[in-house]
Amino acid sequence: MGKIIHTIRQSKVLLTGTVLLLVILVAILIGPLLKPHEETIQGQVETTDYRVSTKVPSRVVRILVKEGDIVHKGDTVAVLSSPELDATEQGAVASMEASEAMKDLTDNGSRREAISAAYQVWQQAKAHEVIARQTWMRIEKLYSEGVVSQQRRDEAKAAFDATGAATRAARSHYELVLEGSRHEEKRIAASHLKAKEAKVDEVRSLMRETVLTATQGGRVTEVFLEPGELAGTGAPILNIDTGEYWFTFFVTEDKLPNLQVGMKVKVFVPSCGQTVKAIISRMNHEGDFAAWKATGSLEGTDLKVFEVRARPEQSLRKGLDGASAMLIF
Repeated sequence: MGKIIHTIRQSKVLLTGTVLLLVILVAILIGPLLKPHEETIQGQVETTDYRVSTKVPSRVVRILVKEGDIVHKGDTVAVLSSPELDATEQGAVASMEASEAMKDLTDNGSRREAISAAYQVWQQAKAHEVIARQTWMRIEKLYSEGVVSQQRRDEAKAAFDATGAATRAARSHYELVLEGSRHEEKRIAASHLKAKEAKVDEVRSLMRETVLTATQGGRVTEVFLEPGELAGTGAPILNIDTGEYWFTFFVTEDKLPNLQVGMKVKVFVPSCGQTVKAIISRMNHEGDFAAWKATGSLEGTDLKVFEVRARPEQSLRKGLDGASAMLIF
């Protein structure tokens, strides 16, 4: 009986060994013919969006869109109010008008009344000069005849010279009034006007920032402020998703030999159950601050992490920012 049991056990061991040998042989022969398993790397969907904001402190008057609305480029999405900016514009316009009046004054020259008065003074001086000349000539003749003294002759000559100088001064003043402002004064007035006009343009440019428009088309994903709330300089009012998306994956360096820029890959997005074709567009080292992966197969060497970005060749039915994505290669 014992011999029979021992024989049965030996038969079972022999049978088991034979089966294992056959399995190994089949794996060796058929394994190379089997399709290799596709490797996957998990990443996420990222979308291009922008925040609508203002350059000036203001108060929200109206929000013309709500979350989920589709907007087009140029659509008005919010209206703000800034009383301080309105007052600044009024002051800038008043200053510009004053500079414009000063420029007109220098360009137009003196008034006709001032020109006429200067001309009359010149003519009066000429008449006095004529009388003084005739007086001096008579005194000169009497002096030559010995009738008047040297003192009287010198006084007549001095009076004649003084009236001549007065005539020349009156003529110069008349010509100056007739010509108007100097060329340099006109340039200064023109420069002041340009500076004031630039200030008005600057203020009005800031005022246009109180009416916010969409710079690109897309979908409103979030509204940050409500009517009545204050918006600071650069503070976001709402967020708009442009609909453009890409995939980002963080890959350890041991898998980089299987990837390269320009390579076509497939990406599965579980949130919409869709597999899309994509092209690897960027591979960047994430730096020493990024996560490292320890491995025992490379004698304890830590692996660096690289960012791999892929651009899709087709659109997603529903691309959610931050949704999971599986890179298949």
